[in-house]
Amino acid sequence: MTDPQNPEPQQYPAQPYPGQPYPVLPKKKRVWPWVLGGITLVFLLVMGGCVALIGGAANEIDKESKREVTVVYRVTGNGANASITFTDKDFNIAQETNAKLPWEKTVVITGLGKTASLTVTNDENDNAKSTCEILVDGQVRFTQTAAGPYASATCSGDVG
Repeated sequence: MTDPQNPEPQQYPAQPYPGQPYPVLPKKKRVWPWVLGGITLVFLLVMGGCVALIGGAANEIDKESKREVTVVYRVTGNGANASITFTDKDFNIAQETNAKLPWEKTVVITGLGKTASLTVTNDENDNAKSTCEILVDGQVRFTQTAAGPYASATCSGDVG
């Protein structure tokens, strides 16, 4: 094909190798293995971090569940007898009826929820007055007083 403004036929550059229509291009390096390797590495690091976090939390929960707290339940008052209900180890409920005042009991509490509860109920004496106390490490944490026949005082709360 000839160009009307240029009557000479168009010449193409010579081929670098005879019989080869295109020049040999250098091979491209494949990128996808590196991208896939990077994604895999990030995934493994995130999963390892999650496992470490969960393992640390499980260890702390285990330590807390085995930690012991010594609680002293104390009831004082002027009544002759009282009915006393308290939580024992493992949240078991114990009761002592016709308990002589003053009354005291030491309990070791374990587990995740370290909660103590103490209730005292006066006898039928009109002048009966009783006070419940929950002590942790020698310090009074909870206290309440009840006055009158069959009146109740309840102390309860977290002692952990």
